[in-house]
Parts: sequence; C-alpha cells; structure tokens
Amino acid sequence: FSDGSSNSQNSMRSVHSRPNSIRKDVSAFGWSADATQIALTQITSAAMTYFGLVACFDRPRGKLNLDDSFIESKPSQVEGAGLGLYMTRSLPEGTVLGTYPGVVRPSAKFMNKYNKLSDAGVYAWRFTDNLDYIDPTDRNGILYDVSMGGTDDYPLSYWLHEHILKPLHTSTILARINEPPIGGMGCNVRSEENLDTREVVFSLSRDVVPGDELFMDYGLTYDRTSYGDKCEPSNDLF
Repeated sequence: FSDGSSNSQNSMRSVHSRPNSIRKDVSAFGWSADATQIALTQITSAAMTYFGLVACFDRPRGKLNLDDSFIESKPSQVEGAGLGLYMTRSLPEGTVLGTYPGVVRPSAKFMNKYNKLSDAGVYAWRFTDNLDYIDPTDRNGILYDVSMGGTDDYPLSYWLHEHILKPLHTSTILARINEPPIGGMGCNVRSEENLDTREVVFSLSRDVVPGDELFMDYGLTYDRTSYGDKCEPSNDLF
C-alpha cells in the first residue's frame, strides 16, 4: 500500500534533477557559459600580462631634453662622417642634452643581432662594465629618426612596438653626435654612464653658440679604423 505523497516526492525529485542533467549534457558536448567566460578571462589576462612584459623590457629608452628647434641635423664637418648635429641656440656649459636612445640589451643577445646585422653595431653604445648595450636601431639594424623598440626575444615584440606602442618611440638624434676632426676645436659634449639605471647622460662640456657642431670623445677602446669609409658616422663601439 502506498499513498500519494510518495509519488509526489518522486515526481518532485525527478523535476529538480532535470537542470543538473541538462548541465551535464551541455558540458559533455560543448562549453558552458560559465566555462567560456572563465576561459576568456584567463586568455585576456595572459595577453595583457604578455603585452606588459614586452612594453616594459623591449621599450626604447632615452630622451632629448631640449626642444627640437635647438638642434639641427646636417652634413658634418668631419669628412666621411655623414650627418652631424649643430646648435641653433646659445647654451651654457653643463646643459643636459638628454640620454642616449635605444633598447637596453644584454651583451650576448645584442651580439646575436650584430652577427646577423653588422650595421646594428654602428650606433650601439656599450656600457663600460660590458654587461649591456643600448641599441637604437630597428629590426634590420637601421637607424631611423626614432627608436621604435622591440627585440626578437618575444614573439610579435617588433610588431607591437612598431604599430601599437608608438607613444613609446624616442628620438635618436643624440645618436648622431660625431667625434671632432683632427686639428679641430675638440669636444663640447661629455657623457656620463649610470650603471644602475642603464642610462648615458649627455651634457655640454663648454658653452656653445649657434652654428657649433656637437662633438664628443668615443673613448680609448673605440675602433677608428673605419673612419672615412662610410657615408654615416661610425659609432661602432667594439
């Protein structure tokens, strides 16, 4: 003998069990709405993290502290040196011009690029501790008016810096300072490395007037054998 209450309870259990059955069927044949949302959130988070790493580690550094109108680029007084930088305003000794532009690269990784693209070494600045270089050139080892950043360490790094991270681009004008010609008036720019921040600060070592070309000393270890052989200044610091 059974009463109606038992049938009623079984019916209720059957009704309440259907949603779980439906959810199991959805999971078996495709993504549920919750799972899809979680997956999208994880993918977005991973993409943003990757984007941030590329923007941080492969960004170009350096800046010009002067207004662009204070300096102009035109053929250098130094034979075979290509373009040089000339002052259009008078400025006093000690004026900070800015910091050397480019991407800071561990020496071993920069040498990998240099071995494939020797032109990349033309404008590379090697730190005195030999641990890093500053590379202002693009993916093909060419110096443009701006350093765009990017390396081959991370997939899409060059593309992201060339097309998406344009606000990070920096002027490369300070990479065109030449050494003075033999018998000239000497240097009027000095450099100072900050090994902690991996920066090279350029400042005036004496007063300058309009028409003065900027010159600096590349150091005792600089290879000058290529002087006069190229149409661009040879800043190869190997």
